[in-house]
Amino acid sequence: MVLLGKGDHEVTSSWTTRGGVPQQTMLGITCSNITFIGQGIGETTILGGFGIHNVQNILLKQVTVTNTNGTGMSLYGANVELVDVAFVHCAANGIYARCAASAPSQLVATRCEMSNNGGNGLCIFNSNRNIPLNVCLKNCIIHHNEYHGISTSANSLINIHGDATAIHSNVRYGIWAYDSGEVLIHLPSHHNTSYNNIREDRFTNNGGSITNVEEEAEDN
Repeated sequence: MVLLGKGDHEVTSSWTTRGGVPQQTMLGITCSNITFIGQGIGETTILGGFGIHNVQNILLKQVTVTNTNGTGMSLYGANVELVDVAFVHCAANGIYARCAASAPSQLVATRCEMSNNGGNGLCIFNSNRNIPLNVCLKNCIIHHNEYHGISTSANSLINIHGDATAIHSNVRYGIWAYDSGEVLIHLPSHHNTSYNNIREDRFTNNGGSITNVEEEAEDN
């Protein structure tokens, strides 16, 4: 367990992506079963991002992540949980997730914010159709990103829960599901889930789907 106090915590290391591309101001997580706990959004700020590759049970709580050199969190073949975390003002995506060559990825985010990032708020890209990539969002807010609020692709499933969910004011699509990516919204169709996005609030193509699952609507 890593306890983080109030104030700014600067990342000075670099991390190399699965494709061999070095990323500046990224902290590479090399061990499983690590918990990072801050003092709250706006109280504890990570100046940099996280690179998480082929590790399990990583938990991040009560922090703000701002990476002015790239993505806030890159997740490859890992199991990650986020609670009360804000990814804001990152130069690229707030969160980028994909499967590794032989390992699935899973992301659970509760009461998180992805906003004012230079790319997508949340980008899910799964090039391996044989390995699932599952994401669960609970009462998350995604807004004012330069690309899409959420984008998801092949063999990826996003479940969205919670009345506090709001995906709005993104420059392109609020939710974009393409190439058989699937988004299930566990809220009534009248809930204002995705709104005021510059292009469209929901957009699908190439077999992608966005569906309200009203019989399972709940407040998480």
